[in-house]
Amino acid sequence: MPAPQPLTRTPAPKLDFSRPGTPAATDFDDIYFSVDGGLEETRAVFLEGCGLPEGWADRDVYTVAELGFGSGLNFLATLRAWKDSAPRRKPGSRLHFISIEGYPFDREALGQALQHFPELGGLSAPLIESWPGPVKGFHRRHFGDVTLTLVQDDVLSALTALDMKADAWFLDGFSPAKNPAMWGEDVMREIARLSAPKARLATFTVAGFVRRGLEAAGFSVERLPGFGRKRQRLEARFRDGLKETKPSRPTPTIIGAGIGGASIAAAFARRGIRPYLISDPDHVEASGNGAALIKPRFDLQDNPPSRFFLSSFLYAREFYREAILQEGVRHLFTSEADQSRYPALADQQPLGSGHLRMNGDGVDLPSSLVIDTQKAREQALGDAVVEQRHISDLSEINGPVIVAAGYGIKGLLPDLPFRFSRGQLSWADGDLERAVTYGGYAIPTGDRLLLGATHDRIANHDAAFELRAEDDTHNLEQAQQYGIDVRAATSFRASVRVNSADTLPRFLKVSQKETRQDVWVLSGLGSRGFVFAPLLGEALVSEWLGEPSPLSLPFRDRLSRRRV
Repeated sequence: MPAPQPLTRTPAPKLDFSRPGTPAATDFDDIYFSVDGGLEETRAVFLEGCGLPEGWADRDVYTVAELGFGSGLNFLATLRAWKDSAPRRKPGSRLHFISIEGYPFDREALGQALQHFPELGGLSAPLIESWPGPVKGFHRRHFGDVTLTLVQDDVLSALTALDMKADAWFLDGFSPAKNPAMWGEDVMREIARLSAPKARLATFTVAGFVRRGLEAAGFSVERLPGFGRKRQRLEARFRDGLKETKPSRPTPTIIGAGIGGASIAAAFARRGIRPYLISDPDHVEASGNGAALIKPRFDLQDNPPSRFFLSSFLYAREFYREAILQEGVRHLFTSEADQSRYPALADQQPLGSGHLRMNGDGVDLPSSLVIDTQKAREQALGDAVVEQRHISDLSEINGPVIVAAGYGIKGLLPDLPFRFSRGQLSWADGDLERAVTYGGYAIPTGDRLLLGATHDRIANHDAAFELRAEDDTHNLEQAQQYGIDVRAATSFRASVRVNSADTLPRFLKVSQKETRQDVWVLSGLGSRGFVFAPLLGEALVSEWLGEPSPLSLPFRDRLSRRRV
């Protein structure tokens, strides 16, 4: 087993903007797009080479995959073609664009590169605004009925972590002579694994070992006239086979209207599907705290969970854009381990620069948020139908079910060994400019501070939601211990967190023998439900509909373990 590696930012490309018409990558001595017309080259080589836009005209969902995101020009040209073809496409159709990049631009460089294409300005601005930066792993962004999934990693690691079937491939890495790792036989085998029957492939290169690698992987290859100064280019088609059918599942009933259920509802609504939810009035939702912190969980080591923690944080920032109360959170060190861990994180910069700054006895997290939980849930639910009804048994529901019921999972699926901990929040008087965390947290909300939260394993489930004066005292004294100016704590509310043994969320499919139902479960979000739920809701709906996943295969497999 290889030794653990630190989780650092992605390698920065060495860019040269001095050449006319195109940026260049000095490490590879190659350019990002043609000086003869980058947009025209993309249309001629990749779009026409893959038979687009005609190829997606009769499809409900179409998937384009790309090696080499670069400046994003191919994505934006595809997005433009998709929008322009709307009158000739099926109503409600969707496009997935999955792209792999080992050396992503920073936001400033991306904007500088795309200035060459003012005709794409209306499309490039949202891409630049939502850009994840140099963060390793999977990053999903939405542009209406087009979904972009960026995988920022080296090419082979990225391909082996994908779960999809691509209808078209754009191979747009740097020249095979200068970047051979992007074009090897192992890469071509992974491309074949991830290809739908009759998938089409296009690339600017006709290098012999590329042609042979594609043919060995099952593609028939043809050389055609090239674009601009290049004499030839390649088009390829994957072997015939039985067309994979997408799962035909009716719209499910979602049990739970907290942030988990609301995030699932938002992912369905994004696809034009109006879900139906049941909210049990007997369950006190942990999502009702009024304010919540959106801050990253940092791990020093590079592994699938640590990458998910960062990608879910960045996705949540986009998801809650309209519900932000405050930006910037301060974290105070709570132990000697904290004091040594955070300087190492500041050196590794897993989120890139500007997200974590050392500051005396703590760190500043400028990109972390305080959000309005009620507004966030209302926006996520949209016009979904929510019924207030007590559910004691899943057999009461006809048809497929998704359970995102928080503490309610204890009664609905008692065989799942989740752990439950009670948390009480308190109101207090005091002055504080911004939110502070210290094991607990203090959040300014107008004229009061929200203090939280206790962590008590539940011994008596009947008393889980009773308010306790001693818990207010605990919250007050903990805040005072870390120098927070707080006084006169009073009880606000208590709720229950659901955790797994390894503290990771769970995303399961459980077969109910008695009712012959397949029940899907999103649970175990712990105290980070508002951070994890938006991306996990998107992942669940993607899998439900047979679309590409925003989660890496290793992490998805880990979430599906029944032993929670």
